[in-house]
Amino acid sequence: MIRNYIKIAWRNIRKNKGFSLLNMSGLTIGITCFLLLATYIYHESSYERFFSHADRIAYFSLSYKAPNSPEMVSSSTTPTGLQQTLQSDFPEVEQASRLYPYIQGGLVDIGNQSLKENKLIYADKNVFEILDYDFIEGNKKHVLDEPNQIVLTETLAKKYFPNESAINKTLIIDKVNWKVSGVIADMPSNTQFRFSAILSNQGLARYKEASWNSANDITIGLLKTDQSFQSVQLKLDNLVKDKFSESIKQGYEFGFKVEKLSDIHLHSKTAGTGNILYIYILMALGIALIVLTCINFTNLILANAIERKKEIGVKKVLGAGRKTIFFQFLFECSLMILISLIISLVATWLLLPLFGHFMGVEMQINFWNKPILYIAILTFFIILSLLAGGWPAYSISSSKPISIFRSKLIEKQTGISLSKVLIVFQFCISIFFIICTLFAGQQMEFIQSKNTGLDRSDILVLDGRGWQDKERQLLKDKLSQLNSVKGVTASYDSPVNIQGGYTINEVEGQAPDFSIDVTAIPIEKDFVSVFNIKSIAGSSLSDTDILRASDTVAPENSFIINTLAATAMGWTPKDAIGKKINLNGRKGTVKQVVESFNFKSLHNEITPVVLFPEYGYFGNIFIKLHAGVPTQDALNQIKTIVKEIAPKNNYDYHFLNDDFNQLYLQDQQTTRAMQLFSLITISIACMGLFALSTYTVQQRIKEIGIRKIVGASVIKIVSLLSVDFLRLVVLALAISIPFGWFAMHKWLDNFAYHIELDWWIFILAGGSALLISFLTISYQTVRAAMVNPIDCLRDE
Repeated sequence: MIRNYIKIAWRNIRKNKGFSLLNMSGLTIGITCFLLLATYIYHESSYERFFSHADRIAYFSLSYKAPNSPEMVSSSTTPTGLQQTLQSDFPEVEQASRLYPYIQGGLVDIGNQSLKENKLIYADKNVFEILDYDFIEGNKKHVLDEPNQIVLTETLAKKYFPNESAINKTLIIDKVNWKVSGVIADMPSNTQFRFSAILSNQGLARYKEASWNSANDITIGLLKTDQSFQSVQLKLDNLVKDKFSESIKQGYEFGFKVEKLSDIHLHSKTAGTGNILYIYILMALGIALIVLTCINFTNLILANAIERKKEIGVKKVLGAGRKTIFFQFLFECSLMILISLIISLVATWLLLPLFGHFMGVEMQINFWNKPILYIAILTFFIILSLLAGGWPAYSISSSKPISIFRSKLIEKQTGISLSKVLIVFQFCISIFFIICTLFAGQQMEFIQSKNTGLDRSDILVLDGRGWQDKERQLLKDKLSQLNSVKGVTASYDSPVNIQGGYTINEVEGQAPDFSIDVTAIPIEKDFVSVFNIKSIAGSSLSDTDILRASDTVAPENSFIINTLAATAMGWTPKDAIGKKINLNGRKGTVKQVVESFNFKSLHNEITPVVLFPEYGYFGNIFIKLHAGVPTQDALNQIKTIVKEIAPKNNYDYHFLNDDFNQLYLQDQQTTRAMQLFSLITISIACMGLFALSTYTVQQRIKEIGIRKIVGASVIKIVSLLSVDFLRLVVLALAISIPFGWFAMHKWLDNFAYHIELDWWIFILAGGSALLISFLTISYQTVRAAMVNPIDCLRDE
C-alpha cells in the first residue's frame, strides 16, 4: 500500500511539473535559509564548548569605581595575585591560570627577514590543564615548565618549520631564543582565545610578586564541579573586602565576578565579543522563515487542489475513502518535502562557506558523524510533513463529491478565510522584517556618517610594535617630506577603541580624597592635530613637554583632557589649564582641553579621557594621507621609506576605518542577515499570495464571466479582484507597525547614539509591501479579467 502511495505521488509530481517545481523551490529556499541560520546560531552559541570540561571552566573579571565616579567600570582583566589566591585558598578551584598578551613587538627572525606575529600570548605552566587543546607534539603537562619555552599552533609550526618536526627547534622572537616544546592543533573558529603561540611566563618580572594594584591578566580556572560557581562567587566577595580593605575605606568600590567561560561570548558585557540579543533576532528570523515556508506550501497545495477537483471527485465516486485520499495527498506532500529537504542539505553544505564570508564568520559543519544530527533531520522532516502537508491532505480528503463537481472544493471546510488568515500572518512577518531592516540600515549609515569628533578619514595604520624611538622619529621625519603625507603620529591603543583604565587623584582644588576613574592613552605629541580633534583651551604638546615627561629623575607630565574630564574635576575648560593632577602616579599639569570625542563604539556614551605623552611603547603608528593623492602611490612611497629604515619589516598596514568598522561587526552581521532574509520572506509571502489569488480566481471564474457579459471592463474586474487582496496587506501592515516600532525602539536602546524612528520608514515599508503585492496578484487578476466569458460559463 505504501509503495503504491509513493508511486502515485511521484506520478502526480511529474505530471504537474510547473506546480511541483514552484512549490519545491519555495520549500527548498525556506529550508536552506533556516538551516544556514541554524548553523550560524549553533556556531555562536557553541563558543569554548569543545573543551572537555567546558561546564567547569571559569572566567574571572573585575569591576571598580573611584569615590567620585558615577558608575562601576568593568574590566575583562584581573590583578596578578588573583590566580595564586584562587590556587591556594579556594578548595573549589582545581586549577587557576593567567593569560597575558605579548605586546612588545613579536618580530620573528627567519633568514634575512623579520616576520610580525601579532597573536602571541604568555601563560602559566598549567594553562593546558584547563584549556585542553589537542596536542600534536609534546607533553602538555610540562611544555611550559621552563622559561623561554613556547607552544606553537599547527599553522605556525608549518610556517616556520615546514616538512619537519618543530619540537626542540628554536624560534627567535625580538632577539630572544624560544625553544619549541609543543605543537597544538589549530583552534576552531568558535573561540575567543585566538592566538598563534603560547609562551611560558616563567621568569617574567611582573610575576615575581603577587600584585593587587593593577589589572592586566586574563584569569581562568577549572572548578572541581559545575555546581561550585555560586560558592566561588561568595568567596570572591569576601576576598574583595580582604585585599582592598584600605581602598574601600577611602570610598573605592571593587568586585570580582566569576562566569562560565562558555557563556562569555554571548552573555558577558565585559569580555564577550557576541551579543545574545542578535542571536534572539536571528532565531526569530529563522522560525519566521520556516513558518512562512510551511504556510506557503500549504496555500500552494490548496490552490492546486482546485485544478485537481475532478480527479478527487471521480476517486470518491468510485469508492475511494477519506483515509485513502488523505494518505495519497500526505505522501505526495511528504515526497516533495523530502526532495526539498535533501536538496536543502546539499545547498547548505555548498553555501555555508559563502554564507560564513557574508556574515564575517568562519563556520564549520563538524557534526556530520553525530547521530543526533540525523535524528534531528528525521524529526524535522516528520514535523514539517505534518505541518505543511497534513492540513491540506485533511482538507482535501474531507470534501464531498457533490461540492467537488459544483466547483466548491474546500470552500466551506478550509474556507477562503483560512487562506486569508495565513496570508495576513505571512505579510505581518514580512513587513515586520522589512521595517527592522530599513531601520537597521539607517542606523548603520548613521554610524558611518556621524561626526565622532575624531577624523578617521585617510588614516593609514602601521604596526608600531618593535619600532625604537629613534627609528620611529626618523620614519616620521622622512614621511613628513612626502607630498602624499599630511601628518604622522602614534599611540598605545587605537583611538577608536581606547581600553586603558586609569584613576585621577590629587586634583588641585579638590579634597585630598577626591578620585575619579578615566580612560587614558599614551600618545605622541602630534596626536591631537593629526586626528583633527578640536581644541577648546590651552595649547598643543611641544618637544619640551616630551623631554620633561621622559626625565628619569623628576618627570613632569603634561596632560590633555576632554571637556567631560574637566567638568568631572569641577573646572571649566579655561580654568583647567595649568591645574595639577596625578594619573596613576604620573604627576603633572593640564596643558590642553579638547572637545569630547567618541573613543569607543557608539554603543557607549562618551566618558572622561586623558591623553598623555609617554614614549616607552606605541602599538600603532598613524599616517594621515592627503585626500587628493592616489592611495596606491602613497602606499608605495611609504613602503619604500619603511623598508629603508627597517629592512626586515614586512610592512603590515590597514586603515583606521577598518578598526572602526570592526567595533560594529555583530551589528553589521545581523543587519546583513536581516536584509538578505527579509527579501526572502517577502518573496515567500508573495508566493503564498500568488497561490491565494489563483485559488480565488478559480472560485470566482463564473462570476467574472457574468460580470463581463453585463458590461464590466477589464480595469473594473482587476480592481474588484485586487482590492480584496490589498486589504489583507493593509491589515498586515496595521498589525506589524506597532511590533516593528517596539522591536526597533528596544534595539536602538543598545546604542548611546542612534537615529530617530522616523514615520517615513514605516510608510516606505508599507508602500513597498503594497506595490510588491499588487505586482504579484496582477498576473492572475489581469489574465482572469481578459478571459472569454464563453470559456468561463462553458460548464453551465
